[in-house]
Amino acid sequence: MGFDDLYTYVVNSFAKSVYDLISGSCSKVSFDDVVSYVEEPSRREYGDLALPLHRLSKVCGIGFNEFLRLVSGLRLNDLFSRSEVVGGYLNAFFDEVNYARALSDLIKSRGERYGFVDDARKLKVIIEFVSANPVHPLHIGSGRNAVLGDFLSRVFEVRGHRVQRRYYVNDLGRQVAVLVYGYIKLGRPEVPNGLKPDEWFGFLYAVTNTIVDIVRLRGELSSLGIGDDAYLTKQSELDELMGVLSELRLKDESLVNRLLEEISADEDPEGSIEELMRMYEEGRPEVKEVFRYVAGKVLSGINSTLSRLGISFDKLDWESDLVFSGMVKEVLEIAKRSDFFTSHKGAPALDFSKIQRDQSVKSLLKLPKSIEIPPLILMRSDGTTLYVTKDIAYSLMKFRDFNADLVINVVGNEQTLAQAQLRLALYTLGFKDEASKLLHYSYELVTLPGIKMSGRRGRYVSVDQVLDGLEVRVEEIMKSRGIVVEDRVKKAIAVGAFKYMMLSSSSTKVINFDPDAALNLNRNSAPYLQYTYARASSVLRKYGRDIEWDLIDFTSARNPVRREILHLVSKFPYIVRKVYEDLDPELLTTYLNRLADVFNSWYDVEPIIHEVDEGVKQFKLFLTYSVGVVIKNGLYVMGIDVLERI
Repeated sequence: MGFDDLYTYVVNSFAKSVYDLISGSCSKVSFDDVVSYVEEPSRREYGDLALPLHRLSKVCGIGFNEFLRLVSGLRLNDLFSRSEVVGGYLNAFFDEVNYARALSDLIKSRGERYGFVDDARKLKVIIEFVSANPVHPLHIGSGRNAVLGDFLSRVFEVRGHRVQRRYYVNDLGRQVAVLVYGYIKLGRPEVPNGLKPDEWFGFLYAVTNTIVDIVRLRGELSSLGIGDDAYLTKQSELDELMGVLSELRLKDESLVNRLLEEISADEDPEGSIEELMRMYEEGRPEVKEVFRYVAGKVLSGINSTLSRLGISFDKLDWESDLVFSGMVKEVLEIAKRSDFFTSHKGAPALDFSKIQRDQSVKSLLKLPKSIEIPPLILMRSDGTTLYVTKDIAYSLMKFRDFNADLVINVVGNEQTLAQAQLRLALYTLGFKDEASKLLHYSYELVTLPGIKMSGRRGRYVSVDQVLDGLEVRVEEIMKSRGIVVEDRVKKAIAVGAFKYMMLSSSSTKVINFDPDAALNLNRNSAPYLQYTYARASSVLRKYGRDIEWDLIDFTSARNPVRREILHLVSKFPYIVRKVYEDLDPELLTTYLNRLADVFNSWYDVEPIIHEVDEGVKQFKLFLTYSVGVVIKNGLYVMGIDVLERI
């Protein structure tokens, strides 16, 4: 029949048959409109597809009875058995025998690539993700970013697009300067043996931040009158920080005491940090060397964590290189010539007050409707540039460097305003095409019960800690079942559980990470899907021969459960396309779990390789193979490994 997506084909053919009947009397409705109205009934006995005739007739401005007369002549192709009107809905039923035969032909021809259909127009897409500041290990929130970015990359790739994965190393901001300041004050020691560099530097970062804030508060208290409200507030803050320092001291008393002594002797720690930032942005060789060393060490630890997740990048872009190359200066010069250039709070800025009221611009740039976007300050009073200013240059570099058709920034929801300012800045500086092709893929937080995280205070749960804990739990669960689990299998289950949890909800939803739910072997988890795939693989392995496609008895598709599996398997290419269009991982996880539930229910009650009727056996093997391919390919999009045996 010449299609790669059976389900979409039957939806379109159903819609086309209806459209052909009503188009002469209803000019207000297009074929695409009719397609958009097609839905699946809540219960299978109501049909496989349905159209709400009352809604269509109202849109057309035609009385319902007259509309019924128009559709009474409906004729569907042989993939359908019948249609009927019930309760204002036109319901259509698949002919399961012909439908099964068509699906069999499709899966036989597509094989292991089933579900992956190339788009007609191939795009060059950059996806920038993770981009965590190189000051501490990847925490669980950055882990969600990493998993989402890899998921998006795979979604575009399986649709035939060329994807470049990029990591933006933010090495010019205050955070790295604080870490470098502490590292210098400590005498530039080597990372202690046996410690991951990102973990050790993350601890140093937390200690330095806390001590700098303590020194600042002590100075502020000395100028206040004892007992007034401001004094009491500052004293409360100081007491809290001293408690944090005591916690940190328990981990390495010598380091904390040495750093406290060194920083306390500095008359102006904040000034010293700002001076380091300024000298690095100027490219001073002696400062550049230590910044790059520290950031590089932290990145080596981060890359080790990403490797555990099976995530890698095509290119690392250093924020400082943008400044050293002159691109940031070039952006500032363009800004100064812009009609939107102004002074805001004594600093050079871009004013978006007028243009953001232009509805066509708001729509083009997908600006948030409820946020008034303030002016974008381009430079600090000391002459150093701000993060978003450098991000303008970085965005232009990404488009130029890869000749990209689309750039996706995977950035947390808290950066919605900054990302909107970025798109407006590009637009107002004359880069309208780039602004319209820049997408902010926003995501929400990840929470852990009873834990309040703060990288500045060393209070966070790292991805490594979560993975380590999941591996221990996997071993315990398997041991309780009398199974000695291989190290490779243990790691694959733990990583899969982590990734699945990060993809099980839409990116707009907060995730409450629950290790027990992540490792649930009975439902809604990666281990459950991995187990289902292993089940299907075991059947085919025990059968030990190729499926006899020509012997399949397609009439056995009339069994309700087998019919449901058939229906679900046929939807996989459609689901992948919807996931691509909506960039919503929850669509995929929900679908895969539904398929696994139905397959496992069927597997538990029906013999497959011991089926006595050869034609029925081959049909069952075809279903089993198809489910395995779908789960394997679905997990691939999620970046999760399948397991032949558990």
